[in-house]
Amino acid sequence: MTEKTRNNQVWHRFKLRLMLYLLCLPTIGSLLVFSYYPKADVVLMSFFRWIPGQVLEFNGTSNYQEAFADPLFWNSFKLVGVLLLANLVKLWPGILAAIALHRIASNKLRYFFQVCFVVPMVIPMMVWLLIWKSFYDPDFGLLNRVLNGSGAMDILQALDTAMPALSNALQPAFNGFFNPVFGGLGGLILLGVYIFALGNRKEHDQSRWADYGAIFSLALVVPVMSLLGLMSTASGLGITLLIAVGVMFWLSRRLGNSWIAWPFVVLAGVVVFWNELWRLPLTLVVAIGVFELVRAKRDFYTGKPVLMMIALSIITVGAALVLLGKVWTDPIGQFETGTPAWLGNPDLIVPSLIFWGFPWVGTVGVLIYLSGLQNIPQDVYEAAELDGVSPLGMIWHIELPLIMTQVRINLIFMTISTLTAYETFLILLGPDGGPDNRGMVPGLYMFRSAFTEGRFGYACSLGMVLFVIIILLTIVYQKYVRVDK
Repeated sequence: MTEKTRNNQVWHRFKLRLMLYLLCLPTIGSLLVFSYYPKADVVLMSFFRWIPGQVLEFNGTSNYQEAFADPLFWNSFKLVGVLLLANLVKLWPGILAAIALHRIASNKLRYFFQVCFVVPMVIPMMVWLLIWKSFYDPDFGLLNRVLNGSGAMDILQALDTAMPALSNALQPAFNGFFNPVFGGLGGLILLGVYIFALGNRKEHDQSRWADYGAIFSLALVVPVMSLLGLMSTASGLGITLLIAVGVMFWLSRRLGNSWIAWPFVVLAGVVVFWNELWRLPLTLVVAIGVFELVRAKRDFYTGKPVLMMIALSIITVGAALVLLGKVWTDPIGQFETGTPAWLGNPDLIVPSLIFWGFPWVGTVGVLIYLSGLQNIPQDVYEAAELDGVSPLGMIWHIELPLIMTQVRINLIFMTISTLTAYETFLILLGPDGGPDNRGMVPGLYMFRSAFTEGRFGYACSLGMVLFVIIILLTIVYQKYVRVDK
């Protein structure tokens, strides 16, 4: 090959690449201008007292200090936590619906049902929310009419007497045993979570003691900062959170993928034992003691089922006691007339938000699951049938493990929407989140701070706090929700 030919080939490759880059420029430019620039502007404006067109005053970290000390903002995460747990349950109807669609033998019938799932997407979200708002109307809403017509309203009225009585009957057990021993039902559930997390560790060598020390280092960050007096001010609280996040990343890298959840369950312990932080290392000691006793007699494969059984039993008992003794503690007094105000009574707002969207089969989620199911080779099903796997067993042993990538995607989308969404709460409850701010979530509080109170800079700082939380949770999903193929 002559030098002239080589130069021509180089020139042609250069022109081809230049054309490809030029074709990409409009897309890259649009992303920079309309996507990345606004987000960068949010970061910048979070350090300003900002009212568009009126005030633009630099105030440093004042917005963040106020955010860390804002009780209403952090209390809004309680509802988000409840909704996140409820949404984990709500994922299952979509998964089961996708599996049912995937198993339809007739291609035409399967296509018909897929179209039926897509049709609701043409209804504007605003119309959908207004329909649900009328659904909850106390006088002519469909929910109350169904409850009255089916007799379920009488059951709710009976429960309105029985559940508070049961809660009062359980109080001696709570005050005399669970509170002093475990620090409350939250501490009991947390003990089960710690045993569950420890049970995923395969190695039982000398390195585990260094890992235990690393976990305790994170558990002691907040108590030590509290003893030093740094928790009494907003700036000290911010410094503590930054140190905790730094230790979290260090701990995540040290423990590896199998223990990636530990930084977050330890911080959950800080929240649960906020008024008695000495209980956190004690609970860790008990969980490690249970783990060591089991693993001293059994290896990973025989010991893990025992640890899982212990952990799930503790979590189940704790969750059952919470539902029976901590949720319905006082009579609501709304069911006797047959017209409960679902969105107007503070005690009924959370159940209404959980029930919203029933039967919880989202179009986009079903389509995402279907895309994963359609990639499963047919010979996998044939091999399972030869091995005698039942149709129900295929869900647990074949289909669910092979669509964990799609489950992880939906988990990330669900978490982001739960933390940042405000449209549902704004339409159903108004900018204050209903009576007593019971339906206030971080996204709605951010919206209210900006567009009702005119504090746009403060709203930007709240958005940045949400951004960090979402990034941390996304890391957990990416590392911990593993794809088992």
